[in-house]
Amino acid sequence: MKDAILKRLREPSTYAGLAALVGSLGFAFAPEAGQSILAVGTAVAALLAIWLPEKKS
Repeated sequence: MKDAILKRLREPSTYAGLAALVGSLGFAFAPEAGQSILAVGTAVAALLAIWLPEKKS
C-alpha cells in the first residue's frame, strides 16, 4: 500500500489532482481566501508538472 502511494506521488498528474482538491477545499473552508489558495495550488502543480519527468513505459 505504501509503495503504491509513493509511486502515485511521483506522477505529475497527481499534483494537478491535489491542486484541484486543495483549491476546492479552500472554497469550502475559507471562501474569501479560496481564489488565493487555488492560485497557489495551481502554480505549485504547474511547476511540479514542468519539473518532474513523465514515467517511461
